[in-house]
Amino acid sequence: MGMTITATLSKREQSIADRKERIIAAARSIIAEQGYDALTTRGLAQAAGVTVPTLYNLVGDKEAIISAMAEHSVEATWARLDFKNAATPLEMADAVINAAYAELIADAAYSTGALIALQRLGIAFAYHPTRDNAGARAARRSVEMAEEVCKAARDLGLLRGNLCPRDLAVQMFTAYRAPLDDWLSQAIDDDEMLRRQRWGFYSVLASDAAEEFRAELLERIIALTNAISHEEEAA
Repeated sequence: MGMTITATLSKREQSIADRKERIIAAARSIIAEQGYDALTTRGLAQAAGVTVPTLYNLVGDKEAIISAMAEHSVEATWARLDFKNAATPLEMADAVINAAYAELIADAAYSTGALIALQRLGIAFAYHPTRDNAGARAARRSVEMAEEVCKAARDLGLLRGNLCPRDLAVQMFTAYRAPLDDWLSQAIDDDEMLRRQRWGFYSVLASDAAEEFRAELLERIIALTNAISHEEEAA
């Protein structure tokens, strides 16, 4: 009898997980195609094939749905992150930026709508060590990616150790966020967002880098700066 109960519970848990996935997928589709304002609990329940009470029981209201989507996106970025093929901390830093960008543009319409929804709901995608909301939790997970880069650099003796990896990672996240906001407002294009994010990551690492590593970082920073200068001259 015990084995039967375990199997039943497992099926029930799988059913709950499947319905949650359908809800998130339906919400993504609505936001991507129609924007955040089109997202209603009744319409979402219908699109996901669940009742409104089930929607509230499994996920919650619109704020909870947007929050779940934000955290889902960060976890999807972690899933895309490939440190195995990153031989150096600089390659790891690039891998973080590349993974975040790949997740962002996998469905740019959805990404834009979801980020705007967070702003509209007053849920800041900003680092805070203890605040318990989706924006802060997603930001802390994002900071963990950058912290892996800083730990690797520290363990290789590339950093002087005056600043701890977590503090450096928080600043790297800040350097990532500002260009993202400019991209979201359509003030800059994809290439400029990536250029600024790399520039920011390298600059933060340079603030605590040992001499040889700092020289390598400065070389990359100068190359990024020269690249935009050449584009402006050509224009």
